[in-house]
Amino acid sequence: MYKISNFQLYTLMMSLLGPIAFLEMPKRLIPLVSNTAWLAAVTAIGPGALIMAMFLYIIRKSSSPFPAMLEEHLGRWIGKILGFLYFLIFLLVCSYTVRLFVDFAETNVLPGTPISVHVMLLVILGYTAIKAGFENFTRVCEIVVVVGLGFSALVLGLVFIQQVDFSHLLPLFYIKPKPFSLAVLSASSVVGRTLPILTLAFFSNNPAGIRSVFIKSLVTYIILISITTMAAIVMFGGEAASIYTFPTFSMIRIINIGEFVQNIDIAFIGIWILGIFAALTIPWFMACFTLQQVFNLKDYRFIAGPTALIIGVLTIQIADNILELDVLTTKIIPVTYSFFFIIIPFFVFLRLLFKPDRVPKPSPHSTTSEFE
Repeated sequence: MYKISNFQLYTLMMSLLGPIAFLEMPKRLIPLVSNTAWLAAVTAIGPGALIMAMFLYIIRKSSSPFPAMLEEHLGRWIGKILGFLYFLIFLLVCSYTVRLFVDFAETNVLPGTPISVHVMLLVILGYTAIKAGFENFTRVCEIVVVVGLGFSALVLGLVFIQQVDFSHLLPLFYIKPKPFSLAVLSASSVVGRTLPILTLAFFSNNPAGIRSVFIKSLVTYIILISITTMAAIVMFGGEAASIYTFPTFSMIRIINIGEFVQNIDIAFIGIWILGIFAALTIPWFMACFTLQQVFNLKDYRFIAGPTALIIGVLTIQIADNILELDVLTTKIIPVTYSFFFIIIPFFVFLRLLFKPDRVPKPSPHSTTSEFE
């Protein structure tokens, strides 16, 4: 059985949190609270810490990885039904991730290219990674996250040396409770994307260090989205930034240093594609692994083929245009994340909180997965 290091676990979590949040979160937060959107991102560290603490408690009280832990704590049939629902939700997350990339590419990079071409290329990459095995993919994630975070820090640093206006952040603490609360919840809901940790933590070669991985991942995510959101605000202003479909990419496009360093958006696109590849493959792996566990199959990799077709078709059907995708991003996806990645785990948490401790029995699910 392949074991992963805690650094690999960190890179897997950042692959789930980073790429989508870097491009998507400013668009989610700025229309809600305008110039205080960055403050909502910072405040999300509180709910985010509670979500990760909940995941950590569930891991400590479980003898089997997700989704087998659902059967362990909720009963066989409820666990299997929920497991199958999660299989569908992971496919939805995959399709949404691909569609976000496709609409971004259609709008900003290669307009006029058939959507099926973008979908096919990204799905083929994900399928290849699933078939290559989990060990190879985790090694790729190490490179993707190190390069991605380094480039993000460089880009954000370059934004702040442009002609920005910090007065756009004023008034600094003018907060309307309802929209600010919605913005905090929206930023916090993304932390629920780390639900695969309920599976991956069981394959850590250093279980004692998992808590540290959680803390580092959350702090990195909060710093990333808060600084990115602040950069968009000081560059464009709250009102103008809310108009852009992808404010992060728009501010990267106008970076100019001495009329010499410019048009670095092409580098951003290349690195962001790597991030999207990682953000797609992890929930896709979870979909295959979840279905394997629900039906007690021998391996998960043969499921990659049929699910590739489902993801491809669902990606095209999930939204007719970028306006529908915007509605999906701001209204439907946060609710879906909150329900399946936070509320249901919270019920499991409550079940464990009031459940008497007992000596855990070895689970057949804990020895049947094949990661190599």
